[in-house]
Amino acid sequence: MNAPDLEALRCWREASDEHEHAWQRVASLPLLQQPGANLLRDATARRALESAGPDMQKRRQVLKRLLILGAVGGVAWQGAGSTPVRAALANYRTGTGERHQWTLVDGSSLWLNTASAVNLDFTDQVRRIQMIEGELALRVRAESRSLQLITPDAILQSRDAYLQVRHDRQGTQVTVLEGQVQVHSRGQQAPSSFEAGWQARVDRFGIGVPNRADLLVSQAWLRGVLPADRLRLDALVAELSRYRPGVLRCHEQVSGLRLTGSFSLDDTDAALTLVARTLPVRIERMTRYWVSIVPA
Repeated sequence: MNAPDLEALRCWREASDEHEHAWQRVASLPLLQQPGANLLRDATARRALESAGPDMQKRRQVLKRLLILGAVGGVAWQGAGSTPVRAALANYRTGTGERHQWTLVDGSSLWLNTASAVNLDFTDQVRRIQMIEGELALRVRAESRSLQLITPDAILQSRDAYLQVRHDRQGTQVTVLEGQVQVHSRGQQAPSSFEAGWQARVDRFGIGVPNRADLLVSQAWLRGVLPADRLRLDALVAELSRYRPGVLRCHEQVSGLRLTGSFSLDDTDAALTLVARTLPVRIERMTRYWVSIVPA
């Protein structure tokens, strides 16, 4: 599926509650074990698809492509590569270099950083957010129901807090900006409670040692800024690469150079220009999508 296909599917899902319900029914079927026409045997899904209006032909083409993808790409769909698919079909998501803010149905505020995705499950009984990938900030609206945020490594619960969560290969980084958050690790039994100003990493081994967070630095991405205080160049490059498509790398000879400053997340080319003016390096561009930082 290309970007227009995904956008068409998103618009169709958001057009009505019936569409979204039909999609959830379709998405829950065993796609790989029953490919092809079996995917649309669900009567609710078929009724919604048949009554979707004048743009139905385009929507049907999108779902046909899903069928084909499920039939011929089974292993990739359900294997390790399934995260991009889940992210593409998530309730809320951002592309590379995008940041966005939403007000949720309960009045909570959600911000997603670059290349991030979450699914929501809000009912009269529960408030639940499933984090698929990326980084988010969440201001929980106070009410009697606890809000549950689930990541691959942890389950976070709060009734009234402002927190930031980032999930990557090293685990889940939790930073509490306001209020109190209870953290359950999938790797250990006893939960931990964190108050404002503290952060910790959670991985498959459990909850790491908490430490004081620099709240100004933690919230910098919300302002479109990447702050650096004697930061290694390879670490800066790793962060900037999250906000631009393609490959961004630095030569081993200059990877240990350090710099201090503020770099724009909305204009990574300008950030690279600033790096070249600050350090004895130059920027090599094979294409817009293949950039290297090498010794000057």
